[in-house]
Amino acid sequence: MLVPQKEAGKFPSTNSLGSLESTGSCIREHADPVFSSKRDSRDSEFAAIEGKYQTDSWHSWLIVLAGCIQAMITLGASRSHGVYQEYYINSEFPTTSTATISWIGSLQNTMLNLCGVAVGILSQVYDTRILCAVASLSMGLAFILASFSTQVWQLVLTQGVMYGAAASFPYILGVTVPMQWVKKRRGLALAIVYMGSGLGGMWISVLTRACIDSVGRQWSNRILGCIMVALGVGLSPLIMSRCPAKRPERILDFSVARESKFLLLAGASFLAMGPNTVPYLLMPTYVTDVLKEDSKMGSSMVTIINVSGIFGRLIAGVLSDCFGPVNMLAIWVFLVAFSQLGLWLPFNSVRALIASAVLFGVTGSSVIGMILNALSHLYGVARITYISGLVYMTYSIASLVVVQTTSLMLDTVGHGTDYTWPVVYTGSLLVVSVAVLLVLRFRLSTRLLDAI
Repeated sequence: MLVPQKEAGKFPSTNSLGSLESTGSCIREHADPVFSSKRDSRDSEFAAIEGKYQTDSWHSWLIVLAGCIQAMITLGASRSHGVYQEYYINSEFPTTSTATISWIGSLQNTMLNLCGVAVGILSQVYDTRILCAVASLSMGLAFILASFSTQVWQLVLTQGVMYGAAASFPYILGVTVPMQWVKKRRGLALAIVYMGSGLGGMWISVLTRACIDSVGRQWSNRILGCIMVALGVGLSPLIMSRCPAKRPERILDFSVARESKFLLLAGASFLAMGPNTVPYLLMPTYVTDVLKEDSKMGSSMVTIINVSGIFGRLIAGVLSDCFGPVNMLAIWVFLVAFSQLGLWLPFNSVRALIASAVLFGVTGSSVIGMILNALSHLYGVARITYISGLVYMTYSIASLVVVQTTSLMLDTVGHGTDYTWPVVYTGSLLVVSVAVLLVLRFRLSTRLLDAI
């Protein structure tokens, strides 16, 4: 049974709510009145919290490091799924359509984000450390059960649905809890946390391919499952929320969804994050099906994306702190679109695809972290887990729709080998996302040089 969190006295203090949320705030007083709503009322609870640890202390950055490792084993495994998908399509289930096999990865990613609202609700009532430990045990078990799966539908349930639902807890808590502990360099803290997904995607993709080649796919699942349990459960004691437990008046509170600024940001997230998973899944098969390279080269594309993302997240975090998260988010999404429409689409070569993978890794890997940073500036951090969960929910729906649509396009219009329309489709969604972000940016402030 889950245990409610202990009394607020165990948690750290802040000098004032104003100092917690004013640092780095990008919203100016002259902004459009439509967007000048008050911070979430629960932020006032932070002013009364007292305890041993302070924000921006060594303990705060230790929590950031724990969040980084949680992102490593959750997002990292999800970002490495392209290695499994390539193996399922070409080796284990060669007669099954790409669209059918894609349900494993698309449902995995969907559940990883769709459960964000549930994480937000339960984190307000129960100890986040307990939630993280139980979920880490469950996601490791999901991969171990996948090792005994011999049918696609069994992998959909284990490696897809079960893993995604369980991993959403250590992933979302590992990302949002550190935001409560850092106020001076929140963009950098988020960059460090999300850098874990790049590091994880890098070594997990390499480990997965090595294990498949040496001991088989089944033992690859078991080895990764054991690693997830050891790291996830071991680091759970550090995923400690600063906000005291308080049962919400309403289990589902969608009042924030009536605000224009939230709708615009959620809409941009819907359009940007759906296509954001496609290169991880399609580039490995593009390498083998179109460029006629071996599967190791296909796995290398995932590694290139993840390695590039390590540097991209740090760059995005620093620039967001300097120039504002909404400004940088619009620029970054534009560059993601260019990586697909300007580099991948026109050129049919390994070099062009590597350039596309590098640019996508630098920019695309940072988008979700920049969205969370923008949310923290707009709404504060006391309820950031719940509010971000609403955005994750839109992202999960977009991911499911976009991945399945692109896979269907590839099977039907592209006959399994022509990737033109899937790339045009995802690139176009990214361009529309940039337009929505520009509307949000200039509704927040009409001054071009404001750090919004």
